[in-house]
Amino acid sequence: MMTTEDGYMRLEYFSQYAAADSRRKEFDIRNHSLLRMRRKPDFLFIGDSITHYWELGAFFHRPEQLIVNRGIGGDTTAYLRKRFYVDALQLQPVNCILGIGINDSIDLEGDYWKQLKPLPYDTVCSEACENVADIIRQAKESKSRLILTSLLPIRIPILQREPIRKQYIRDMNGWLEETARRDGLIFVDYYSAMTDWQTDTVKDGLTYDGLHPNGRGYEVMAEVLQKKLLEYDILL
Repeated sequence: MMTTEDGYMRLEYFSQYAAADSRRKEFDIRNHSLLRMRRKPDFLFIGDSITHYWELGAFFHRPEQLIVNRGIGGDTTAYLRKRFYVDALQLQPVNCILGIGINDSIDLEGDYWKQLKPLPYDTVCSEACENVADIIRQAKESKSRLILTSLLPIRIPILQREPIRKQYIRDMNGWLEETARRDGLIFVDYYSAMTDWQTDTVKDGLTYDGLHPNGRGYEVMAEVLQKKLLEYDILL
């Protein structure tokens, strides 16, 4: 409950809709099926809509490999941190490919309709880093190999604070790369392959809407991922 400038009381929202809940039943059933049949994924992709919309079988099709997608559109580092064991580690994947963080930057915009002010830049970045650090800690306690991937460049001119969200992407990618180097993890840099450096935006023809990759964008990502994994003698 809060008092407005005009002196009347207003309730804050009782709860926050969590995108991570949107596929809960589906993933619980799919996870149970894998566990019951004792099928351990060779590769498990987990993340937000960038992962969710990736038609993995169109790009990776080694018949002997089991590839699982646990992406959820709208997911954030805070909620992926909470579901990481259930949707990834309990399935004991050989390789776990993590792509998360872009939706955290929504807090830099605030929400006009809910009258929510933007969160401070340092707060958004530090919380995202803290959540990913915990995901890394969880992975270290398992036998799965965690592979970190960069956030993608964007081109969303309708955003009021697009420049600061671009800065967030660059800073998060720098942190992810440095963390991977420090912790001995593989880091996959999609960002460099997809960025038009003259405009500091995603290259033409690679996205559906300035954020989500289209088929060509996913093709570039697949090529970058396969090339990086091959450096470690990992075939995908």
